Amino acid sequence: MTKFIDIHVHPPVTEFLDGPFAPFREQLAAYFGRPLQVMTTGEIADYYRGLGGRAVLLAWSAQTATGLPPFRDESVVQMVAEAPDVFLGFGSVDPHRGSAAVTAVHEAARAGLLGLKFHPSAQQFTPSEREFFPIFEAAEQEELVVLSHTGFTGLGAGTPGGMGIRHRHSNPMHLDEVAAAFPALQIVMAHPSWPWQDEALAVARHKTNVWIDLSGWSPKYLSPELLEAVRGPLADRTLFGTDFPFITPEKWLRDWEGLGLDEELSRKVLHDNAVRLLGL
Repeated sequence: MTKFIDIHVHPPVTEFLDGPFAPFREQLAAYFGRPLQVMTTGEIADYYRGLGGRAVLLAWSAQTATGLPPFRDESVVQMVAEAPDVFLGFGSVDPHRGSAAVTAVHEAARAGLLGLKFHPSAQQFTPSEREFFPIFEAAEQEELVVLSHTGFTGLGAGTPGGMGIRHRHSNPMHLDEVAAAFPALQIVMAHPSWPWQDEALAVARHKTNVWIDLSGWSPKYLSPELLEAVRGPLADRTLFGTDFPFITPEKWLRDWEGLGLDEELSRKVLHDNAVRLLGL
């Protein structure tokens, strides 16, 4: 029986760490206090399989903003094919590619991917701007989940100028606009959204097509307001995620257990909510 579904996994394969994350690799290792070691597809699968969990692997496409190669949808599809008992896949599209981005959304759906990953700060786009709405319209048509970074990012953190990363794109209020325009589109606001935690909770409580994931932070640092929402109105729309390899499932789950939350709520957050969202 699957114990958990990690909704937020960046596969630490060579194509990812030495591709779009190459300029950030040393900086992120310093920021998170742990080296980012390359793993093979088989090693990642065995790791999650050994923990009794499944992993949603995320593609990455920010070449217009960064000039760096993408971690391609095709690579995620191949990884899922190699370990379908463990892996699920989300694609990613470069939002600045206009009609080609819309085409890529439909291609992701045809390839069997379940959603799309966005990082507005890294991709340098503001989701609420109407020029990007055709992308979200296509995702809604294809019934793809949209998972979007919100709030603070570790990318560039602790460096002069933050390596050019701008936080304003990742204010969760931008996703309020998207959720209102596309009510059938399921949107996951990734991470606890600091410094806009209250805004994120307001959006999620107001719109039932908006979910939150708890990735990127140890549960012991989650705010009282966030935990109150998870225990109450967002109990059915809160998702477990780690942001692996930056945080490991072992650490996250250990700290989650330390919160002393009831078993039914934990089962929802760790597993059942993701099953409903992804139609598993």
